[in-house]
Amino acid sequence: MTSAAYQMNNAQYVRRAPRVRVVRGGRFRLERAKDAMRQAASVMAVAVILALITAIVASQAKLTELSGEIDATRSDLVTAQTTYEYLSGKMDEISNSANIDEAAQNRLGLVKTDPSQVTYIRLEDESVIEKNGSQTDEILDELYTAALSLIGSFEP
Repeated sequence: MTSAAYQMNNAQYVRRAPRVRVVRGGRFRLERAKDAMRQAASVMAVAVILALITAIVASQAKLTELSGEIDATRSDLVTAQTTYEYLSGKMDEISNSANIDEAAQNRLGLVKTDPSQVTYIRLEDESVIEKNGSQTDEILDELYTAALSLIGSFEP
């Protein structure tokens, strides 16, 4: 038996070239758009990261500033408390009755009253005290009253 040899000119086995159609832009344009979108996404991600870093740095700066203000206020508070305690102690020392007596006698030269020097007067509802004056006092009082009335007449 003879075997059939492969024939190259058989129409079934002829290989045809694929049909190609040329389109302007096509896949090349799509790749460029994808690359542009990737770059835009990268730029946006970097911008968001930089914004977050800036926000963190700004908040840390504000936190440091406020901490300094708190420390200064605490220092003022401690100073005020110390001053208050000093003045409160000084006031207690001054208001002590023994110290008041001592200060009155030593600094001001005051002396304690003797009970025999104090005279109490009780006036009734209808009691009247009259002052006996000299005739010179009465004349001076009349002159004084006349001068006041004369001055009062000059006023518009």
